[in-house]
Amino acid sequence: MNTNENPDEANDHHGDKIHSSAIALRLIKAINEDEQINSSRLLDFAALKDNLPEICQTIVELVTSNHPNLESSLDLSAVGLDGQGTKHGYTRWRQNFDPEEVVREFFLLKKILIAELKPELLSNSPEKIIDKLALIDTVIDHIMKNSFQSYAEVRTRQLEDLHQQIFLTNQELTRLIADHQESFSYLVHEIKNPLTSIIGYSDLFLRQQQKHDSITNLKHIQQVLKQGREILRIVNDTSEISSFKKGNFTLTIKQIDMCVLLENITLGLKSSIEAKKLRLITSCSPEKLIIKSDSLRIQQIITNLLINAIRYTPQGRIELTCQQIEPQLLEIKVADTGIGIDQSEQKLIFKPYFRSKKPTNKTVKGSGLGLAIVERLVNILGGKIKLYSEVDVGSMFIVTIPLNY
Repeated sequence: MNTNENPDEANDHHGDKIHSSAIALRLIKAINEDEQINSSRLLDFAALKDNLPEICQTIVELVTSNHPNLESSLDLSAVGLDGQGTKHGYTRWRQNFDPEEVVREFFLLKKILIAELKPELLSNSPEKIIDKLALIDTVIDHIMKNSFQSYAEVRTRQLEDLHQQIFLTNQELTRLIADHQESFSYLVHEIKNPLTSIIGYSDLFLRQQQKHDSITNLKHIQQVLKQGREILRIVNDTSEISSFKKGNFTLTIKQIDMCVLLENITLGLKSSIEAKKLRLITSCSPEKLIIKSDSLRIQQIITNLLINAIRYTPQGRIELTCQQIEPQLLEIKVADTGIGIDQSEQKLIFKPYFRSKKPTNKTVKGSGLGLAIVERLVNILGGKIKLYSEVDVGSMFIVTIPLNY
């Protein structure tokens, strides 16, 4: 270094060598490899990158420059930080990141940033090193605050929408109870637990909102959303059964590419399958298997059978097969390596609200309506359903329906 060079100018010169893009690349790689950020596994580089390079560049520019307010209170809006992180928070919500994963991102950012800026920091006096470390903390905290604010705003809107949905389904629920007096006690039992959670977590949310504890609030909102959706699922399934009983049921018949339909269904259930570390094997033949039926109803049949298989398969695999077995007959098979169904209960599983009394099933959530809906849909489409099952070995459901309804 030239001895006549101004120390501050030397620092700026060193700062020019610090590339924010390289810091961003290290950060993205660290996020992708971090065991505490599982959501990153399903994202490609571009999605994970988001606007992290811009955030890194802003911080590097601030730290490597000799800002006149560095030793005093820094006006963050005056240096272009007012809205930094807002877009990032919204993006991470859309990518289903948990609040803890977003916090972990910023922890990694700070760690990598300090490591990269170490030569720059050490070239300053001890007092200035402390000031610049404080600046890094302040800037990252501000960006993280903006990120969580946008993240929380979207989650809060979700909560409001869910509350509205629950309110609107209240009248429908009242009607369903009137139509199903025999299942009133069961519905009360099924709805009680998630409804209690909604009330409890909503109360916690309101209390924590007063304390401005954003991360805790987001956890409570997620629980409210989860339990609210469980209530809506029960109501929707019960509504479907009611429609069957009253005969208020219509079909929309059109051409369906079964192989494409299978691909879309399995894609929608991918996260549930991966969460239990199960292996899904699918096959469809011929490759262009075109039938004429109700796409929505066939999708319901396959989806409910797969959800049932996922629910009762602790480990192993699930096989989904769709093939033409006769000139005018379609066969759909869903087989699993799950807990199986006792012989004495196999004739009962298609009855509404039936749940196995086996101890191993007590921890598995379900309303007992999924298979009842499947059987009724198969019958409406002019088909048949068979079950082959052995306890502790697995189950296989075979559905046959006409290629042309």
